[in-house]
Amino acid sequence: MKMNTYMYAPKDDCKHRAFWRDLYSVEEAENLTSLIEAAKENGVEFVYALSPGLDITFSSAKDVQFLKRKLEQVTSFGCTAFALLFDDIEPGLSETDRSVFQSFGSAQVAVTNEVYQHLGQPQFYFCPTEYCSSRAVPNLLSSDYLNTLGAKLLKDIDILWTGQKVISKKLTIQHLQEVSSVIKRPPVIWDNIHANDYDPRRMFLGPFDGRSPEIIPYLRGLLTNPNCEFEANYMALHTLGQWSTSNNDGLKKDIIADGEHLSPVASDIRLETENDFGANEDLPSRIDKRYQARLALNIALNDWMQEINTNRQPPRVVAPLTITGPPIPIPPVPAPPMDNSATAVCGENMAASFTGNQPVVSQGNLVNSTIPSDSESELSEDPEPMEYVPSAVSTSDGCKDISTVVPAEDAMQVETEMPSVVIDKDCCMTNPENFTREDLGLLVDFFYTPFDHGMTSTQLLQDLHFLKVNAGVVVQGQAKTNLAEATAWMEAADKFLAVVQKVDRMIRLLQMIPNTAVVHEFFSYLWDLQGLIQLCACYVQWLKLGQIKESALPRLSEPSPNSPTWCSKGYKELFHSGDQEPWVFRGGVQGEIQRLLPSDGAHDLFLMRPPEVLLKKMYSYRPYQLSDEASTYNICLRTCDDGMDGTEVFPDYPNLIADRIIGAIVSLSPEYCFVVCDDQGVCGYALASLNAVELRQKTEVSWIPAMYQKYPKPSKEELTPSEEVIMSFHTPQRCTPLSVTQRYPSVIRLDFIPARVEDYSVPKRLLACAVMALKTSGSTGIHVEMNVGDKCMIDHYQRMGFFPIVDIPGAPDDVVYLGRAI
Repeated sequence: MKMNTYMYAPKDDCKHRAFWRDLYSVEEAENLTSLIEAAKENGVEFVYALSPGLDITFSSAKDVQFLKRKLEQVTSFGCTAFALLFDDIEPGLSETDRSVFQSFGSAQVAVTNEVYQHLGQPQFYFCPTEYCSSRAVPNLLSSDYLNTLGAKLLKDIDILWTGQKVISKKLTIQHLQEVSSVIKRPPVIWDNIHANDYDPRRMFLGPFDGRSPEIIPYLRGLLTNPNCEFEANYMALHTLGQWSTSNNDGLKKDIIADGEHLSPVASDIRLETENDFGANEDLPSRIDKRYQARLALNIALNDWMQEINTNRQPPRVVAPLTITGPPIPIPPVPAPPMDNSATAVCGENMAASFTGNQPVVSQGNLVNSTIPSDSESELSEDPEPMEYVPSAVSTSDGCKDISTVVPAEDAMQVETEMPSVVIDKDCCMTNPENFTREDLGLLVDFFYTPFDHGMTSTQLLQDLHFLKVNAGVVVQGQAKTNLAEATAWMEAADKFLAVVQKVDRMIRLLQMIPNTAVVHEFFSYLWDLQGLIQLCACYVQWLKLGQIKESALPRLSEPSPNSPTWCSKGYKELFHSGDQEPWVFRGGVQGEIQRLLPSDGAHDLFLMRPPEVLLKKMYSYRPYQLSDEASTYNICLRTCDDGMDGTEVFPDYPNLIADRIIGAIVSLSPEYCFVVCDDQGVCGYALASLNAVELRQKTEVSWIPAMYQKYPKPSKEELTPSEEVIMSFHTPQRCTPLSVTQRYPSVIRLDFIPARVEDYSVPKRLLACAVMALKTSGSTGIHVEMNVGDKCMIDHYQRMGFFPIVDIPGAPDDVVYLGRAI
């Protein structure tokens, strides 16, 4: 991969940040030593980073001694390079420190310089609190903090920098020159372009992009902060490796000039290419033929296919050692010789210089990440990449002699009992010929980069928007008033469904590749994507039926009242621009799909924690068909006894209970009914009616009389369970209270066979199918009627967002009404 340095900065090593003063125990030291030795064996420089900024007192000799003692201990493990990280802390001094230091920056500089000299001036990195332009106060050029670093931090200490943003879409020569003029040395870029720790629904498999090779001479190195998942970083590191060797001469080029004025070289190129390229800032990466992101992507895809087809098991789940014990003794570190040219405070004009090739730095993950958070964490405060730095980082010394990154399994870890995704071996049978390079490219397309989606996924979003806002032509086409547009819409829908089928096939085949480590780490993302595209397919299939109420057609083209979508005015441009941090656009392609669907008020049906087992069984959702009647009736019978099988309760009348519970809906109002299928057929249903009052009226007019004929009234006094149900057809029908139907006008019934539904998300996604259709036709709420004794089913509906409706005037004691707004 051409990487040569690895920075150890995992925040799940509590002694890296929260308990930075504590020394490592003997067992912890052995693990860390083995990691350092593994790095040396692979020609990789191991950098140990410490983050004391949360609670250090800079003026405390005791705290400074703790800092020295900790790094001395790591020195005894064989480490020769270090870093102090002061990112993501409050930029203020304690009252004690204010009496000693003039500013926050001067306090950090004084401690860093002292520790650096105490250790003998090793390779050393410093991460500032203002680590990007957007966090510089008041701005980059006028920041007192950054100017203090530039003037006083010893010149051989490298300063980490992320660019104009925490996650910068582009890095330009002009920006790097400005940074260097302030910090008085070329920066080491801490690049978050592939970091995904701020969004549990995204991983980034696209190429290293937005950084022309022309910037290499303006850097001391580039450190990449990649995906939390180790296996997701193949493309990021492979393409970074190609980039790192694309400008080995290390000469500064006059490509970008100030403002809108290009250098003569760039101007000549622009004359030849202005029809192909956009803004001036795009020119360096586009005109430089030494590194092209798309070409690098294709090369990396070919090599990654070899990894995909390699038999490899996922690593055992491990966690940082938390055992407490006596620290190991620290051998004394001899005092470094005094260097009169390197003092604690450097002169204003002292600037670090660098000649020759610049280092390329890469970061890897030491600890494999756990399953992404569920919907509760989705709604929590947005984390940022520098706030939750993945387990480790790497840095480097030169582009020419670059080696591989230390394997993640060599991290300082011990085995522990932790919940994790478990491989279902039957689900991952080897079949390498079926998963192709085209499939791999499609996977990358849906998980591209923070500021770009792939071509296929982008087209999918645009097509979904088109089909939704123009669905009215199907209704008009049924009336033969707009046949041409209806035909075109149908063709677009079929094309959309074909792409969904292609993506679904790719995900299914990926679960059968030999490299189960990839399957293991990608599962949660693919499970999320597959569920959403299946909901999309179901929704488009429903739109094809032309079931939308005509009164709801004008609302189809109205923008979302609560949040902008991919096709809102200016949204795509803002997303691509890089002017906003990417966590503003949560969820990646999945999030964009969700926002395009009519999901307002039902986001809980889309955001769920992935299963802890890689599932063998797959499911698909579609609108109800007349041929599904027998299957739905059978499911109703097998779940009618508070979710349990009622076959023995109604031995003589197998269709009776279904006629009572769901018969009227599927016969009189099938427009909003949906089923879920597994490999055996229909295994669950969500049967809804848009207007419960109208359904009740139709039931009394046509369905109940039909049941009179089908089930004659029993004449005996002691009735069997079947006869009690039959008798209910021959007694006055109970009306749903008006207070229920006014707030929750639609009615629904959802059942599934538990033994055939291994994925607990199936009921919610099935409900989502019905909710999307109902919302499209204007419904604002749904309700369900349950017997008071159906405790399990009531609990089941409550877990799906329903709640009991209380204080209903005249409501019977044996019935519970549950509702939810949509």
